[in-house]
Amino acid sequence: MGHLIADAQRMWRAERPLLLPIAGLFYFLPTLALLLLLPQPAEITDPGTDAASQALIAYTLDNAGSILSANLANLFGAAVVLLLFLGRPQLTASDALRRALTLLPIFLIAVISVWAGVFVGGLMFVLPGLYLVGRSFLVTAVIASEGAQSPVQAISRSFALTKGRGWLFFSLVAAVFLTGQVGVMIAGSIDRAMIASGMASPVTVFLFNASAALASTAASLATLLLEVAAYRRLAGSSNGI
Repeated sequence: MGHLIADAQRMWRAERPLLLPIAGLFYFLPTLALLLLLPQPAEITDPGTDAASQALIAYTLDNAGSILSANLANLFGAAVVLLLFLGRPQLTASDALRRALTLLPIFLIAVISVWAGVFVGGLMFVLPGLYLVGRSFLVTAVIASEGAQSPVQAISRSFALTKGRGWLFFSLVAAVFLTGQVGVMIAGSIDRAMIASGMASPVTVFLFNASAALASTAASLATLLLEVAAYRRLAGSSNGI
């Protein structure tokens, strides 16, 4: 795992001027817009109950358009980053943007298929769903590097590359995700406490929500760079930047 982190850090240092605007446009701004513009969900007094689940589902459905739009922007940004590092032949930023638009339907179907499998696996037993996260870690990298193949082929290829490493990659994804969520939760908690105490202002609300969006963006970008590093080591790819 250490060599993957070192590879990701090396890519970040080398390509930071290119990565920052892409992450800002397709991750940070959509996330910040959701945090600032969506209504706050009603406070749940009894988490884990049917009423709490129904309230969460109702909130998601009421705001589905905004949530789906932000996630689609995130996916497009991920495709651009992966194509820059893994595209064949090496792509410029403008080429990667155009190619990402062409491949976006395949990325979308593949990601939906993976998360549907994770959901079903989690419903039956928790561990199969978590294991599937690790085994499908390289699906989007495969699409970016190996071309417009079917989502089934991309998932199968990811399974072949991650054989014997499912739990390793799940642990990696979970560690990065949870680290990002800690930052989101801290910023959100401070923001809500200041609002409740009457100490908040438009400036503080913006700053704390921007901090939460930044933490989420950093975690997403770190996951993408780790995916590139893992794919290159396992597939022997040296394409892209």
